[in-house]
Amino acid sequence: MDIRLNIKYQDLFDKKWTDSIKRSDHIIDRMRTRGIGVELIKEAVIKGSKMLREDKSIISEYRWFKIVYREFMVGDIKKVYPITVMEV
Repeated sequence: MDIRLNIKYQDLFDKKWTDSIKRSDHIIDRMRTRGIGVELIKEAVIKGSKMLREDKSIISEYRWFKIVYREFMVGDIKKVYPITVMEV
């Protein structure tokens, strides 16, 4: 399965969720501050221990950080929209 990570602003195809420039700026700032790159986020999505929140977002704990994200399936592609990254 291919994983596509979206850290930049774009219209979401699922109108239940709304994307914003604020979300995009926030995740880019948190990733940069913590030294976490796109590949580490993908590893966290694949290998991290996960917990589902009430709002259907997912928390994945991996190595020294946690990532909160939403995911959507588009065919064989898993689209991941990170919300925030925090240290464990």
